[in-house]
Amino acid sequence: MLTQPMAGAVSDRSGWMGRWGRRRPFVALGVALVAGLLVLMAGARTFAAIALIYAAMQVSASIAEASLQGLLPDLTPPEERGRASGFKNAAQIAGFVAGVGLGGILAGRGQIGLALIVAALMVVATNAWTLIGIAERPVKRLRCRKVGAADALRTAYGSFRIDRKAAPGYTRLLAGRALLMAGYFALQGFAQYFIADNLDAPDPASTTALLMAVMGVAVLVLAVPTGMLADRIGRRPLNLFAGVLGALATLALVLVGAIPQLILVGGLVGASVGIFLSANWAWAADLVPPNEAGRYLGLSNLATAGASAFSRLLAGPLVDGGNALRIGLGYNLLFTLLAIAMFAGTALLAGVPETRSVQPEPLAEPATVDRPGRQP
Repeated sequence: MLTQPMAGAVSDRSGWMGRWGRRRPFVALGVALVAGLLVLMAGARTFAAIALIYAAMQVSASIAEASLQGLLPDLTPPEERGRASGFKNAAQIAGFVAGVGLGGILAGRGQIGLALIVAALMVVATNAWTLIGIAERPVKRLRCRKVGAADALRTAYGSFRIDRKAAPGYTRLLAGRALLMAGYFALQGFAQYFIADNLDAPDPASTTALLMAVMGVAVLVLAVPTGMLADRIGRRPLNLFAGVLGALATLALVLVGAIPQLILVGGLVGASVGIFLSANWAWAADLVPPNEAGRYLGLSNLATAGASAFSRLLAGPLVDGGNALRIGLGYNLLFTLLAIAMFAGTALLAGVPETRSVQPEPLAEPATVDRPGRQP
């Protein structure tokens, strides 16, 4: 969680690879480490080894992702960042679905090692295609200098600082994003418990899988069109609409008493997520300083990951405490507080400056017709 801003900051300032650019060397490094660790995990036999490898893999993935994120504002003009953000989110969802699906099939056959090796090959193949196809601008090769411990600590601390003059509104954007994403993550984490405790579903796991599938399809379908729309009408309107829709849909869960109702409301929540992710990420890409995109977008992911951990940490005791007083009360309290958090996040986003100014097309001047015998 803490790696991305620091890795992004190093990527922003790197110039030692010259014609390879600032981002691609770190993407290649992170991808190589992830692939190697996946293969290593395939042979792990103890919990301690798996935990250690997994932690190292998270750090390695953050190194690659921090630089990949920085490429979007580096290479995409402002008027196309919404569309690029939509494709980015759609690709992430598609990759997640493909990985879970294929991995689940192989793991179900007892071929967990093969699943990890296939994952490593997919990571290398997809990112190699990306690295080869990217036309990143070369940078002037800089001379390496010795860096002391004090310099390294100063750089690490500075990775988490936001310059309000260079990025006006970015702090509010991160706070609003954290509150909205906290609601989404808590709903995802506690969906199966809610279904089992409140809806008397015969197979809570299957119902939860159906709910997640509906939400995932909604995100996937809306990611690209929403991004393109954000380029046309601006970032703020879609962010605010997604926040209000998500809050109202979350509050509606208090009234859900049957599985069809849950699936309908879940689809609305998924639509909110799909709209929000594309429009919000394009907004963030607009706000970041051009030379520090890796660091600032790494902070955006830090807000997302922090919201996920914090919301689930608080939601558990809240649900247990409420249900101890009355069956179902814990979930009603959870949904109500999450809706309030989403409304608060939306209010924060309303104060972030719009970055995509949409100018109306000028009206065509009426054509003049020359009449015979008349001089202008």
